[in-house]
Amino acid sequence: MEILRYTRDMYGQETLQGVSWDLLPVFAGIAAVIIVGHLVYKMVTGKK
Repeated sequence: MEILRYTRDMYGQETLQGVSWDLLPVFAGIAAVIIVGHLVYKMVTGKK
């Protein structure tokens, strides 16, 4: 799995083409876990 995608331009130099979309579900899952964990923490501690 490539995180960054590279290509060569017309001069032969390697340039950054973009970021791979393969990791999008991983980051979305991590964000969901953090949000749910934060909500559970707030409910348990009772702080606002």
